[in-house]
Amino acid sequence: MLRHPDYTRDRIQQLVRRLRGKIYAARLPVADLQVAGPVGRISFAEAQRLTGFRPARRGDQFGPAWATFWFRAAVTVPAGWAGSRVDLLWDSQSEATLWVNGRSVQGLNMTQGDRPDAMLLERCAGGEQVEFQIEMACNRTFGVSTGSGYPTGEEPVSPYHLRRCELASFDPVAWDLYWDAQVLTELEAELAREDATSDKSWQGWLLARLNDFANTLDLERRETWAAAREILRDLYAHRNGGRCVELSAIGHAHIDTAWLWPLAETHRKCERTFSTATAYLRDYPEYRFASSQAYQYAVIQQRNPDLYARIQECVARGQFIPVGGTWIEPDCNIPSGESLGRQFLFGQRFFEKEFGKRCREFWNPDVFGYNGQLPQIMRQAGITRFLTQKLSWNRFNKPHHHTFTWRGIDGSEVLTHFPPADTYNGDGSIRELRLNVKNYKDHDRSRECYYLFGHGDGGGGPTKGMLEVLRRAADLPGLPRTAQRTAEEFFDRLERDVTDRPVIWGELYFEYHRGTYTSQAAVKRHNRRAEQLLHDIEFLRATMPNYPRDEINALWRTLLLNQFHDILPGSSIGEVYADSARQFAELFAAGEKLLPAGSQLVNTTGFARAEVVEHAGTLQFVRAPPYGPAVVAEPPAAVRL
Repeated sequence: MLRHPDYTRDRIQQLVRRLRGKIYAARLPVADLQVAGPVGRISFAEAQRLTGFRPARRGDQFGPAWATFWFRAAVTVPAGWAGSRVDLLWDSQSEATLWVNGRSVQGLNMTQGDRPDAMLLERCAGGEQVEFQIEMACNRTFGVSTGSGYPTGEEPVSPYHLRRCELASFDPVAWDLYWDAQVLTELEAELAREDATSDKSWQGWLLARLNDFANTLDLERRETWAAAREILRDLYAHRNGGRCVELSAIGHAHIDTAWLWPLAETHRKCERTFSTATAYLRDYPEYRFASSQAYQYAVIQQRNPDLYARIQECVARGQFIPVGGTWIEPDCNIPSGESLGRQFLFGQRFFEKEFGKRCREFWNPDVFGYNGQLPQIMRQAGITRFLTQKLSWNRFNKPHHHTFTWRGIDGSEVLTHFPPADTYNGDGSIRELRLNVKNYKDHDRSRECYYLFGHGDGGGGPTKGMLEVLRRAADLPGLPRTAQRTAEEFFDRLERDVTDRPVIWGELYFEYHRGTYTSQAAVKRHNRRAEQLLHDIEFLRATMPNYPRDEINALWRTLLLNQFHDILPGSSIGEVYADSARQFAELFAAGEKLLPAGSQLVNTTGFARAEVVEHAGTLQFVRAPPYGPAVVAEPPAAVRL
């Protein structure tokens, strides 16, 4: 080996990059590709009735923003590919969904969290015809794009354009060899960059053996590949020492129910993300995928029953993990205590009905602060664990601990963990796996940490590459001992392991986002009016026959949805608030009809009142006990009617 480590390292990295090109060495452009649109966010069934399909070619541009185009393709698999797996390679610089035989197979994306490939045939016969459809959305993971910096509407090239549509023969040997080499190469580079004394021996040995790998492997001579892989297998045979950080990992795809996109696009983001998750769960038995927000499950249940059935199967296998216990991931500053209680009621009720189990953890990693009453509400909902990471963004006062007891204002306590990678969108890289060890603030109390990996905010979730890295990271020296585990498994381990648990009292204040009590004042006014209206409806109808349970629950679900942490605080785009205003108008109209009619004035609050009211066309002074009927009374001397 040359006594110039940087040259050796560069040579190895270049070889590994070239090796990646062997994964899809045989490709075939799809010649018979047709497109229809633009249309709205129509269903798959509606798309089958589209007319006016026209040929689509590489370089075609699409728009406007938020429009949808439907592609259909038919292509014959080359006879020489017989016995191989056949994948689709797609790039439209936008979000998209692959549909095969009426089923949403997988999400596709090449703008954040690259995911250009999806399996079409697990094993082809060669010579058969493959048909598929693509639902292309003219938006990206984080909403719309304005292209290359030109003012909106003046881009010389649309941000959404077709770059690739190909069939490819997948080479599993090249895939495995590439990831074996990539993980070790990335690990050696990280160890060299950090230059820690304790890692020098292992880092040097990695570089030497990777150099042997580069000397052995000839990409054009397949007979050299087996010997090259044996060199890597010897490196993977090494193990960590007796005590190290135990890293539990779980796939995650935080999907903001609304933010830089409207609710209707969220429904498609869920469809894309969950289709991908169920496909990968089939291919990776060790994979665990966590998803919160009962509302998003309910959306899929209604719009894509086939996908929902796949989710149910994965939940039953213990791979797709419902977490959080709430209807959505709510803002935790503005809603009333009753509303927060209903978030858990509706969420836990849904998860128990659909999956036979309640959540034991509150999962709310992206919310702008947490009020001090939450531990009490959690405990009353059967939840004793809490996970977030948002306070790692604090501007001035960073959290002192990643694992602690959070004690509420009434004394209720919950075990709390902040994942030490300080993200809920982990990229599965070697650098980030090591960051868990470097960042963890409680090594003196525990060795258990949690790691949430996968593209999020706009959904997407883990890529296959992330899963390959974690599979190889398992017990490799230089990395935490890593295994994928459910939230319940992780918290059980943490609960057994942690000692001398610190206690933090009261509100967990977030020192970053501002204006959450003031921005978009209309939605905040609507929220409080709706809370009061639902309170009054439930109180007044509780003692009457024919209690309208279903109608009231529907109104609650609308309110709880609009308490999502990017709607109620005021951080979403204008389309979201137009939708919200329409929903609240419908809630108020339906709610007013549920209020009982009559001439008797009733105090619907929990405290006595003495006030001037307008009743029967005149001003009257009335007195009323808590939750009781009002009676006309003689006003005090200071009151003149």
